[in-house]
Amino acid sequence: MERGARREKDAVEVEFRVCDPSYPFVGASRAESCRLNLEVVFPHSDEGVVEYFTVDSGSPERVLDAIDGTDGVDADLVARHDDGGRVQLRVRERCVAITLVEFGAIPRVVEAEDGDGRVVAEVASRADAARLVDRFEREHPTVTLEDCRGQRRSTPLFTHHDFKQTAVETLTDRQREVFLTAYMNGYYDWPRKHEASKLANKLDISPATFSQHLRTAEGKLFHTLLGTDDERIFVE
Repeated sequence: MERGARREKDAVEVEFRVCDPSYPFVGASRAESCRLNLEVVFPHSDEGVVEYFTVDSGSPERVLDAIDGTDGVDADLVARHDDGGRVQLRVRERCVAITLVEFGAIPRVVEAEDGDGRVVAEVASRADAARLVDRFEREHPTVTLEDCRGQRRSTPLFTHHDFKQTAVETLTDRQREVFLTAYMNGYYDWPRKHEASKLANKLDISPATFSQHLRTAEGKLFHTLLGTDDERIFVE
C-alpha cells in the first residue's frame, strides 16, 4: 500500500422491506401517495424516539391526518413548501428506528413511497448483521429481509457517526430537543424562518428558557468540535 493511502474497512449493509401500513411512515406514504424520508432520529427524554421526516410530492398536513390516532405516536407539522414539507413524529413503541438505535446500527435509509418502505442499516460485521436480522424477525415479523451486502469504506465505519453521537450526547434531553427543534425549523437559515418565541411556544416553554437552552447547547457543540478547555460554556 502506498504511503498515505487510506485503508479500507469492511462493513455490512442490511436492507429490509416494510409494507405494513401500521408503521406510520409507511401507512402515511400510502394514504397520501407521497414519499417520506427520515432525516434525523434521536432518543426522547421520556421514552421512545423523535423522528423528523421530509415529505415529498404530498401535503404534510394530510400526512399528519393519516397518522393521527395511531397508538404511541404524536405527530406535528414542522414546515411546508410547494411540493411537500417536514413533519416530526414522537414514537414510543413498535418502530424500526427504535430497534436500530437500541441495537447500535447506523440507519442509512428509512423511507417509504406509496406504501412501500425501505430500511437500510449499517453494522460492523456479518455477525452483527445476523443478530440484527434475528432481532427484526422477533420485533417486526411483517418486515422482510431484502439484502445483506458487504461494503468497502475508505474511512472507519463509525468515525463520523460516533462523532455526531458524541456531540449530541453532551446535551441534556431538553437541550437536544431545543437545538434540533431550532435547526429543523429553519432557525439557523437566512433569512430565519421562525423566531425563538414561536419555537418556544411549540415546546411550551418561555422564550428566555428556549434561548438559554439553545445557547448552552451551542456552547457544548462548539466545545466538542473545537476542543476548547473553557468550561464556562457549560454553565447552565
